[in-house]
Amino acid sequence: MTQQHADQAGVAYEVPGHHWQEEDRVAEYVERTTARAAERRPLFDFMCDLFPFEPDAAIRVLDIGAGYGAVAEAVLERFPNAVAIGLDISEPMMNVGRERMARFGNRFSYHYGDMAEGGLPADLPGPFDAAVASASIHHLPPEAKQRLYAEVFRVLKPGGCFFNVDQVGPANAELQRWYQERRERERARRGDQPEPPPNPHTLLLHHHFDTEAEHLAFLRAAGFSPVDCFYKKLRQTVIGGYKPR
Repeated sequence: MTQQHADQAGVAYEVPGHHWQEEDRVAEYVERTTARAAERRPLFDFMCDLFPFEPDAAIRVLDIGAGYGAVAEAVLERFPNAVAIGLDISEPMMNVGRERMARFGNRFSYHYGDMAEGGLPADLPGPFDAAVASASIHHLPPEAKQRLYAEVFRVLKPGGCFFNVDQVGPANAELQRWYQERRERERARRGDQPEPPPNPHTLLLHHHFDTEAEHLAFLRAAGFSPVDCFYKKLRQTVIGGYKPR
């Protein structure tokens, strides 16, 4: 049974991570996202460009909501002396990741833990030089994101960095309509079929796409400086910051 909570407005949402215990759901996600690997990889490579470390640095990296290791893979390839810890709660997803990431040997390992409330596990083997995330934090409501950003700041070493590769919400209703209209135009241009009704898995999801400005405010409140949206294409962003020395 998937756990659900309610946000401050009383809206029910699925507890982040807990829905990935279903093997068929994991299999569908892995198939869908690996098909887009060539599209996503440049974002991860750009994120690595923002790290304040030399290529041969022996850094420790935390991958938050690591899934099957797509982001950690990019980091470990860029920094051959790095090690990465993938934080996740889904055994089926980690089983896929262990197979995909086996080529890195002991440079990659998982840490089982729940970040649904915005906290990091007390037994997380930090501190870390860098923390990264991709398409995982948007499952947290705003108050949990704020707690998570503060927790990430806490487990980073001075001079460390944190980057979140994810979509953001439109800043206002006018932009919301614009994005929806653009999406429909793009589908018509490509000749795509109308979107099918959501499957049961999709119906369970409750995404919280905060705006770029809100993410930056959360990062500043946590103590990161400087912070910025380093990349933005429509709603896709790379947002993050640095922990002062």
